[in-house]
Amino acid sequence: MKIVKLRGRFRPRPIFRIFVLSFFTLAFNIWGSFCFDGVDEASKPVMEEARRRIERIRKGTFSITFVDESGAPVTASARIRLVRHQFQFGANLSPVLRLPSDHPARRVALEVIDELFSLVRVGHFWSIEEPKRGGPLNWAPTDEEVEWALAHHKQMRYHCVIYNMYYAVPKWYKQIKSEEAWWPLIEKRIRDVASKYGRIIYEYDIINEMIMNLKWADKHNPLFPTLADPKNAAKILNIADKYLPQAKLVMLETHLCTLKNPHYRKVYKYYRQVIEEGAPVDVVGFQGHFYGGGRMPISRGHPQAGEGAFTMKVISDCLDNLAALGKPIHITEYNPPSRMKKHQGPQPRLMDKEIAAWTVNYYTLIFSKPYIHQLTRWFVVDGCGGNAIDGGLVTVEGKKKPNYYALKKLLKSTWNTKWQGRLEGGRVKLRAFFGEYEASVSGYRPVKFNLYSHMPRRVVVHLTKR
Repeated sequence: MKIVKLRGRFRPRPIFRIFVLSFFTLAFNIWGSFCFDGVDEASKPVMEEARRRIERIRKGTFSITFVDESGAPVTASARIRLVRHQFQFGANLSPVLRLPSDHPARRVALEVIDELFSLVRVGHFWSIEEPKRGGPLNWAPTDEEVEWALAHHKQMRYHCVIYNMYYAVPKWYKQIKSEEAWWPLIEKRIRDVASKYGRIIYEYDIINEMIMNLKWADKHNPLFPTLADPKNAAKILNIADKYLPQAKLVMLETHLCTLKNPHYRKVYKYYRQVIEEGAPVDVVGFQGHFYGGGRMPISRGHPQAGEGAFTMKVISDCLDNLAALGKPIHITEYNPPSRMKKHQGPQPRLMDKEIAAWTVNYYTLIFSKPYIHQLTRWFVVDGCGGNAIDGGLVTVEGKKKPNYYALKKLLKSTWNTKWQGRLEGGRVKLRAFFGEYEASVSGYRPVKFNLYSHMPRRVVVHLTKR
């Protein structure tokens, strides 16, 4: 048999190259077809209805008339744009500002917050703001956040006032020798926060993770009035209402929102009992942290929360159940499905492409619920501010992720209202998302005005000459 030696570089024939290309294309398409975005077969009609409902409940048809200083309609060229939604899309500012000034992600993250979000979380735990019992109060970190928020025209939610967990409760907690001794200190804490920020912040997380961290609280700080008792929760909320009568008062809990989740069932029962105590709860908060569990693939579910825990149908059913409490709901600490920093070894995860797609569907679902008025994401930078390794819009190196680009397209393009044309008789009829708007009319100064859901559909905007 004659042996033929191959000389030089192997050059695949065109048919071979076509085969290889076809193979990888097929593999990519197969992977893409299994890309988990939270929408299984049962979720498809849920999402179709969600998109239709957004058109119904988040938009209105307005007749807008622009008039000059004398009240006469203005005929001129004009541009109108949505500045921010009435619905509050928020982000957690605090951990980003805590990053060193030369951290590669800090500047990018602040730019992203300013670009995409109308509300920011500010505030620090009791342990930070009263480091020494009865000593000087440390408002410096929160002041920095408030100053940034005001300079960038952001709404604010304070997190959090009372939280019985090792990193949040005062470091001097062991000095307190009875439950009775805690009550005047709790009232002082609320009074201090209200005195400092009550005139500039109008939403407060009053009690946090009352059940989730009960095990630590009972073991290490048992003299603190247990937050798991609805009567104590109601008492704290009534104290808060005395010092913050104009603010929205929030109680919030965490874990996966599924009807099969035993922890969720405990939370629902607790919330109902607190409300039945007559507590002045303005908002029911649910954190919205989505972490995988054990080795179960996220596309399949969660060991505790059940099959389909990360699908939009299961989440939607649970949110509708929570709405039966009859209170507005805010998603206060959202992160998409993620691995956790505190867990070692392999963990279930999604790829960046999947997280981006899942995020778009989750935001769409939340925005479609008429009883939900706020969605605040907890991680702008991966892992910055908690456990979510995959939860940010920006990597720790300062690179914007697919999650960012998908959310930007949703908030700034899909859910946006822009109009450009000529005002005839000063009027324009506009189908618009509810929110705050800016108009630029030729010959006049730019003007801001509101198109809110509760407003009459005929709006007059007053212009001033340049």
